[in-house]
Amino acid sequence: MKGEFSFGQRVLLVVAAILGPSLIRLYGLTWRVRWEGVDDLAVARSPYGQVLFCFWHSRLLSLCYTHRGRNIGIMVSKSFDGEWISRIVTKLGYRVFRGSASRDGAKALISMLRSSGGDLSLTVDGPTGPAEKVKPGIITLASHSNLPLVPITCVAEKAWRLRSWDRFIIPKPFSKLTVRYGKMIPIPAELNEDQLRGIIKQIEDGINRIG
Repeated sequence: MKGEFSFGQRVLLVVAAILGPSLIRLYGLTWRVRWEGVDDLAVARSPYGQVLFCFWHSRLLSLCYTHRGRNIGIMVSKSFDGEWISRIVTKLGYRVFRGSASRDGAKALISMLRSSGGDLSLTVDGPTGPAEKVKPGIITLASHSNLPLVPITCVAEKAWRLRSWDRFIIPKPFSKLTVRYGKMIPIPAELNEDQLRGIIKQIEDGINRIG
């Protein structure tokens, strides 16, 4: 991995790993966070002790902060952006699995879905979009996990939206944040095309319903 990046990129990676986690923690301390749907999450978690969170890529920053230190598994691409994200979220208490759409992404996702020790999470429209559209391949692989999907989002009272493909959200300092869990969505182990389309609609509707 080290040989794939230039000297300048490696310097940026070191800086990100040192400063990134502390900056996110300090910035996040200015937010006021409340939680909704916690009872629904408890119901979803009770059968296996684990759930598979699904959310839009644009909410990654706020959810990364609010769920830090919980040993949640997350898949991160093997790109340069994925490398610095991986170094930051590892220090925030996440279990990172590396893979991308072009290089052993399915293998990394399967490894994550078969892991134990904590909840798992997927940006179901990531890492490159289209925004807020669930990728069928991710759901097909997730069906083998035997875990219920739980839609999750974080709504910021005041936020900036970047001009990225997902219109990435950065909550403003001292903003009120609301973390919301939706109703669990069971996934059959075997999915035909009609079932897959139905599950995708449930996920998209489930995430959009809670914000």
